[in-house]
Amino acid sequence: MARVNRTAVTLLAAAGLSVGCGGDLDPAWKIKTFRVFGVRVENTTRAADPRAVEAAPGETVRLTVAYLDPSTTPRPVNVVWVMCAQARRMGATVGCDPAGASVLMGGTEQSYTVPSIQYGLDPFGRARITAIGVVCAGGTIAFDPATRLPSCTGTGAEGVTLTRSILVRASEADAMGHNPEITEAVLYRNGNTNDAVTLSADGSARVPRCTTDPCTEHAIELRSPAESRESYRTFDNSGAMVTRPERVLYGYFATAGEMDLTFYVDTAERPLGPVRNKWSAPRTPGTVTFVFSAQDTRGGYDWIQRTITVE
Repeated sequence: MARVNRTAVTLLAAAGLSVGCGGDLDPAWKIKTFRVFGVRVENTTRAADPRAVEAAPGETVRLTVAYLDPSTTPRPVNVVWVMCAQARRMGATVGCDPAGASVLMGGTEQSYTVPSIQYGLDPFGRARITAIGVVCAGGTIAFDPATRLPSCTGTGAEGVTLTRSILVRASEADAMGHNPEITEAVLYRNGNTNDAVTLSADGSARVPRCTTDPCTEHAIELRSPAESRESYRTFDNSGAMVTRPERVLYGYFATAGEMDLTFYVDTAERPLGPVRNKWSAPRTPGTVTFVFSAQDTRGGYDWIQRTITVE
């Protein structure tokens, strides 16, 4: 860990907004440039509970950035995290108190130990750490002297700034939150459920290129175990404490072709599926890369990357 500069931390906190890539008219599912999809937090101290997303003081979490770089030339990806354990309002912005802040520098997977400090609680009685990250592909991270904000610099470099919240466990009486899990992505060629292929990362699944108008639509189904959707305690509109099931938001992203929807919301009325989306192949042969994600309402996140060969 590095010594924290208060000004730098404050500026990072002010800049902690998600940054999208690509043209304004591009659909959200289309991957054209360097893209960050989310961050998975895992409590590595509790080996017996591998999907745990929360951590008590003194425990260690691993932060893994989910990204895809479609560049034909592999580029190194560097990440700087500012871990803000104690927030302080400073005028119209919120900065980090140096007493509870630390900086992590390295690659897309880094570890952080939750400090043993006095935490403030949100309206639900939970303590949170705000993690503010700058992810940089093919460049270095530095502060722009003109804007006094962090930026990814270098010829051809691309960067994203994002925030992530980590729940701190104040009591073991509370149910542990867990990351959802995507176990499989299945392709139904021509939308036919009798012609199913499990997608992998090696491009072994094959479909013909589009030669018709409109293009043939295939279906892609994401599968998750039932335990990916948990129940949790919260307040209803009247302020009464109630137990509600989580909603899981599934994301579909691709480098080519045409996708029907970007997101699918799993609901109590239709729990865990079938989570299906329509995709049509491009008109030119080649390799199409997909990123599929799942996130719940309490900070859980998962993703997988798959490839289809278009002939």
